[in-house]
Amino acid sequence: MIRNNDLEKLFQLEKKNLRYLNLFRLFASLFFFMLVNNSWVTNFYPTSEFHPATTSVVDIYLILSIAIMVITYISQQEQVIRVSKLTLFLDLVALIFLAFATNGFSQGVAILPVLAIGSAAMLYRKPFNILLAPTLATILLWLLPELFDFSKQEIVSDPSKWLHALGYFVIALLGIRQSISYTSTLNLYKSQRQTITGLENMNQVIIEKLTNGVIIYQNDHVILHANQSAKKLLDDDDIVFFPPEILDFLESNQEGIVYNTPNGTDLYLRKASMTEERNFGVLFIEDSSYLKKAAQQLNLASLGKLSSSIAHEIRNPLAAISTAAELLVESPDLKNQDKEISEIIVNQTRRANHIIEDILEMSKRRTAKPETLFIVDFLNFTKKQLVEQGLAETKQIQLIATKGTTIEFDPEHFKQVVWNLATNAIKHGIDNELQIIVRDQTIEFRNNGEAFTTEKIKNLFEPFFTTHNRGTGLGLHICRQLCHDNHATLDYLHLNNQHVFRIEFNLG
Repeated sequence: MIRNNDLEKLFQLEKKNLRYLNLFRLFASLFFFMLVNNSWVTNFYPTSEFHPATTSVVDIYLILSIAIMVITYISQQEQVIRVSKLTLFLDLVALIFLAFATNGFSQGVAILPVLAIGSAAMLYRKPFNILLAPTLATILLWLLPELFDFSKQEIVSDPSKWLHALGYFVIALLGIRQSISYTSTLNLYKSQRQTITGLENMNQVIIEKLTNGVIIYQNDHVILHANQSAKKLLDDDDIVFFPPEILDFLESNQEGIVYNTPNGTDLYLRKASMTEERNFGVLFIEDSSYLKKAAQQLNLASLGKLSSSIAHEIRNPLAAISTAAELLVESPDLKNQDKEISEIIVNQTRRANHIIEDILEMSKRRTAKPETLFIVDFLNFTKKQLVEQGLAETKQIQLIATKGTTIEFDPEHFKQVVWNLATNAIKHGIDNELQIIVRDQTIEFRNNGEAFTTEKIKNLFEPFFTTHNRGTGLGLHICRQLCHDNHATLDYLHLNNQHVFRIEFNLG
């Protein structure tokens, strides 16, 4: 269907054409009115006596013309067309009668019905209906002399009538051709409009479904359209004007910037390159966290390839260095200052080896093979290891759990996750105490400590981010990835002055 504004344009065009037709009718009626009432016109229109009914017909025709002209301006389109169709046949009757009554055949007045017949093509469109007008005009050429006494007017010969009738039909045929052309053009326009509308709707759907934000704006920076992603990223469901920072960017020559929203989200803004002739622009908005994750994945992939190829080459020298340093520490002839330096070498080589192991673990992480595990057994084993390795005393580790609670998890993955979270809690807690609580479908690792800053919480699970000067920044990232592989989630909270790492498991 044609859109409402397009349909209105067509109505306005037809209404304009009808006004021209009504204007012609008004001029024609004024001409005849002046002809019968003004001797100045008769000086240019030599004729004999008019038919007695001429004055009455002219007066009625003039009043009718004025009334229809007014209707054209005040009535609706459909009403104007209906009135014009009816008046068209009255035009033929009046004009052909006046042609007989004023000796108009010799003066060319009988050609005036041609304009009314041509207008029929505009009003009726269908060929059969268009032919009704010249048919009626032809009938009137022979019928009116039978109904009215035109004996005092000039005699109109049959050849003259046939000639005028032929002219009427020629005009009608030309009107049919133009009507067919117009109808064909209109149908083509409708078809193209449907196609364009369909494409516009498709583009609208595509834009709305994009995960990236898209904003279309005018050159004066008034927003024309913003998709749901843009509204969500900017946290504004009724955005009309850009924030000042974004406005400054649009007016600059920069192609892209990072914009920090009031709620703390970093967004990457990018302008689409538009030609100067365009009076609008397009702004793309992306959550920079996705870009960071993509970059991190590339870094992790690169590290994985690097570590796989050179891990053994690095670990062998480290082992030799570590062994040599340990022997130096045990040497009775070594001075205390040299022993301290040797212990530093031992500790640092162990740290380097630990970093390599974390990177290797991340690069070669195997596919999870979940099994039904009894949580308490694994937690007690971890507690025993922590005590044996001297990381904590038995009384510093509190385990609150119900026997028989199970979890669907890969055993090796679960050991690694529990060990990392437990050792992190002990190392980073202010009193080396650890509380492990199992309830419903969650496991919580708690230790006392002040809350992290918003920036730290935001990056806590990002690779290579650490809050400890001896950390690798990979432990929590690996734990979250392993939980994800086993249909579990790992999140951080700060409750009652405690750091809480919560695993929610068996999520399906």
